[in-house]
Amino acid sequence: DTGGHVAVYSRVWATCVCASVHLFGVGAMEAFYGCYLLESCKPGFKHRTYIGFTMDPRRRIRQHNGEISAGAWKTKRWRPWRMVLCIWGFPHRVAALQFEHAWQHPAISRHVRGEAARLSFVRTWRRGKFVRQREVQGVKQNLQVLLKMLSLSPYCRMPLRLHVFDSAVALDMLPQLPEARQLPAHVARSCGDFEELEALCAERMAR
Repeated sequence: DTGGHVAVYSRVWATCVCASVHLFGVGAMEAFYGCYLLESCKPGFKHRTYIGFTMDPRRRIRQHNGEISAGAWKTKRWRPWRMVLCIWGFPHRVAALQFEHAWQHPAISRHVRGEAARLSFVRTWRRGKFVRQREVQGVKQNLQVLLKMLSLSPYCRMPLRLHVFDSAVALDMLPQLPEARQLPAHVARSCGDFEELEALCAERMAR
């Protein structure tokens, strides 16, 4: 339903623009469009992950954890969450939302499905005329999909940046993945907390 999708995107936009004033000031946050990966910290659900879009990572994780109302109802049952990483620098909101959808559905996205088929954990089945995809779970597997995507057009031509909040993922997991060797040289990588991400964003906006 196209009208429904437009309404959802409009609500997301309105919420995130309000959040932008809170954190960075309108100018900086209006230029921040990112997609993030969450991992559940709930006992017994360590493998549960979630991919989303945000204009304000710090506020978004608080919404997922129920500290702030509005949004994030889909992830309520697996609270608390931690944000593992964020890919940002998209030229506009639509590009980030399209990336989010492709990252969530790599076996179906026309830009990604060819390469995603090479990953054994990306599985599909057919229901009538439609192809469905099994949800990809786990930090490592979603990171592999992300790295594949960043090497593909049109994403490989975008000035994207990868910020990892989890030092173990940045220092131990990421370098061991073969997909990391395909990462375009212009995709900058950083590791740190929300304050460091905010400083990087402010620095880029000041250029």
